[in-house]
Amino acid sequence: MFNRHITSVLIIILLILTIAFAACKSSNDQAAARVGSREISMTLVDSTLKEQIDANGGSSSPLTPAELVAARLQVLDNLIKNEALYEKAQKDNLVPDDAKVNQEIQKRKQDAHLTEEQYQTQLKQSGLTEPEWREQVKRTLAITALEDAQKARVKPPSDADIEAYYNDHKNELIAERGADISTIVTDPANGGDAAAEQRIRAIYDQLKSGTDFATVAFSKSEDPQSRAQGGNLGFGSEAALKQSFPSRPDIPQQLMSMTPGQYTQPTKDNLSGRWYIFKLNAKREQPQNLTLEDVRQQIVDKITQERQQVLLQSLVMVAMAESSIKNYLAEKIVQNPETIIMMRPSELLQQSTKPTQQPSPRFENENRSRPAAGSISNSNRTANSNK
Repeated sequence: MFNRHITSVLIIILLILTIAFAACKSSNDQAAARVGSREISMTLVDSTLKEQIDANGGSSSPLTPAELVAARLQVLDNLIKNEALYEKAQKDNLVPDDAKVNQEIQKRKQDAHLTEEQYQTQLKQSGLTEPEWREQVKRTLAITALEDAQKARVKPPSDADIEAYYNDHKNELIAERGADISTIVTDPANGGDAAAEQRIRAIYDQLKSGTDFATVAFSKSEDPQSRAQGGNLGFGSEAALKQSFPSRPDIPQQLMSMTPGQYTQPTKDNLSGRWYIFKLNAKREQPQNLTLEDVRQQIVDKITQERQQVLLQSLVMVAMAESSIKNYLAEKIVQNPETIIMMRPSELLQQSTKPTQQPSPRFENENRSRPAAGSISNSNRTANSNK
């Protein structure tokens, strides 16, 4: 009798522990959705959402429950689409082998100028293990290969298409008044304002002695993006200049009054505290209507990209239709709308509410895009396999 009692107690304790373990597991590793045989965890949803919030400078205040649910649903929808595309890439035999994955990882390290130690630090900060990062790279390459294969099927526009677009948009195809400029920058973040002013004035003296502007910019400018181009920012409209330096309307006025080849004295931006020397490379004093030949390639690219985008949107729809998809998070909300009120941010998301420092205004190159260095991120992370 006594043994039976002990046995009953042990069974009850075991059941309680099992239920507690299951509850703990569902709380910390809950599946938000399933695509085929793969589950997308809430942890993955929140880590991706956190990265997006951080990339946008953080949040000045915590998300309301409704905002949190809406953001999670949007991120989850993108993760589901990526997983469906990966399944499609698998069917089309577009998944890269280990050698291509290794090659891509090495390329990203080199593009980001990462040492092995820095690479491992970024891995740790992203919350990814080495196998998870390799899996992410593999999936990104597979989806890119799938999209590239589809885009290659789009034929270039005909001459009639190009001429029709030009005639329909002629009033928009105007070369605005503006300037092509280069810059050298010193930043008070490196030693304070007085030191930044001292460095920029020493650079100004060096320029006055006849040293080449691009050479000095490449060696001494403290703006990484323009420094890599020898200080060159490319052409920007007068409106873009005013937008980049709202506290200094005199800067675009001065640049438009200069002669190509001249450079300014050291100038401080009142918002960022940065010090600048600008060089005028060329300027356009009056807006000009662009001819068809001026913009032919631009029109070809735009029409082609629009058609490719429509094809890729259709590809996503087809991939999702071919996949077995269960959105558990959406189902839970539909079954019980009170879920919207009950949801709380995870500890991961609570770390994202602090806004980051506003970046200093910067004149962007309107003629050339600058892709960011290939750092490690969760933004394209997809689901992990069930094990």
